[in-house]
Amino acid sequence: MKHTLLFVFILATSANIYSQNQNKKTADTLSFTLQQAIDYALTNNPNYKNAVADVAYAQQQVKEVKAIGIPQAKINVQMQDAIQKQVFVFPVNGTPTPIRIGNKYTTQAALNVTWLMLDGSYFLGLKAASEFTEMSKRLAYKSELDIRTDVSKTYFMALITLENIKLVGNSYNTINSLYTQTAALNKEGFAESLDVDRLKLQLNNITITQHKLNDQYQIVLALLKSKMGMNPEQAMKITDDINMINERYTVADTSDLKLSNRAEYQILQQQLLLNKYDVRRYQFGKYPSLAGAFTYQQSTFGETINYSKWYDNYFLALQLSVPVFGGFGNNAKIQKAKITQIKTENSIANVENLLTLEVFQAKQKYLRAEEYVIQQKENLALADKIVNITMIKYKEGVGSNLEVTTATQDQKNAQTNYLNALYDLIIAKIDYNTAMGQPTKFN
Repeated sequence: MKHTLLFVFILATSANIYSQNQNKKTADTLSFTLQQAIDYALTNNPNYKNAVADVAYAQQQVKEVKAIGIPQAKINVQMQDAIQKQVFVFPVNGTPTPIRIGNKYTTQAALNVTWLMLDGSYFLGLKAASEFTEMSKRLAYKSELDIRTDVSKTYFMALITLENIKLVGNSYNTINSLYTQTAALNKEGFAESLDVDRLKLQLNNITITQHKLNDQYQIVLALLKSKMGMNPEQAMKITDDINMINERYTVADTSDLKLSNRAEYQILQQQLLLNKYDVRRYQFGKYPSLAGAFTYQQSTFGETINYSKWYDNYFLALQLSVPVFGGFGNNAKIQKAKITQIKTENSIANVENLLTLEVFQAKQKYLRAEEYVIQQKENLALADKIVNITMIKYKEGVGSNLEVTTATQDQKNAQTNYLNALYDLIIAKIDYNTAMGQPTKFN
């Protein structure tokens, strides 16, 4: 009896823990609209976080370059113990005589200040560093656009899969109800067993489709989490409606491409500017540079350590460097930089043609997708009408079981085709806006 009570207690406790875990899991489930998913990705996606970090890194590089032209100061303190003094040889009474000369202890403290007074490559470096920061910002912006697009397309893929799961579930309920009625009629001798088997076969096929769609949904959801930068173990669900998104998401207002709107084009233009600075950097290497220095020094000497008496000295120095001959190495660097600049200019010309072609293709795809949605919506209305009429005929005894199953299957296909057409239209809108340089927003 005691063992039985213990078993019941353990079973009840386990069930309670399982129920609590299930409730906790449900409570921890995060819900996302499409825009919320995009916003989450722009905060947590590792690639975008690295792109933002690159901007901060570039800004620190600018500060590093600026620091080269700011006067530099440092203090040096040196203490020397001459364990054995240096030997000098002097003629004493005509005889070379070695004599050790110097102080046993020497301490020197010096303040050294240096600054770059004139250097053309330094001032050019400041501009180049600033433009490099702009390049990093443009790359970060391109990363943001890519994340918006990737998250949106994956979200829609998950959304369309979820809608298909709902449609298949509805079809299953309809066919299952029909199967139950037909099986009952068969027992009474009013329906053929062939009709029952045909409906059972259809139910089995729908069940297989359900399993495949559920697996596909979990895979796409995991892919969406990955693109959002979310922990794969975190439970989430998507809440948007694909029809509502299609209504509020419009394509770019203009049909004329502005190349300056495309992040890729901006990046190439920035790269060309950096290439030009690179050429000028080597050209400035032929010009003189001027640097200054100031040193203030105090020293103390003696046979014992004594810091009561110090001797000071200080001086100011200027250093002028004039390049005379560098073995033609600098000229080679200039030519290499010019070749790189020409290659970038060629890339820009090629990208201009490719972007124009991309806009044309994206626009054509979008227009065809719009037409296809209209057609599929009309087909769906017809399929719904046929199902309603067929069901009425079947209930009145003037229609066949086969007609109902065929009409239901056609309705399911029409629903799937409409959803797929709607998905293709939204993707076409995203691609067209992307081609026009418009960010993906679903506010």
